[in-house]
Amino acid sequence: MNSEQQKEFLQATAWIRPLTKWSALFAFKTQGFLPMWIRNLPLKAIKKLLNGYQKKYKTNNCKSA
Repeated sequence: MNSEQQKEFLQATAWIRPLTKWSALFAFKTQGFLPMWIRNLPLKAIKKLLNGYQKKYKTNNCKSA
């Protein structure tokens, strides 16, 4: 990705940043009384969202090149 595409990607995913912080905090604070697979569910959801955005920008890059 060039710098323009990186800026677009960051702008498109800006709304996910607070969710990412909350997910990480949730995983750390619930350590010890929730099973790991439950603690990590929010983080896995964020990962899937970001992968989708990344694939979208990669395909747009290939089409425009």
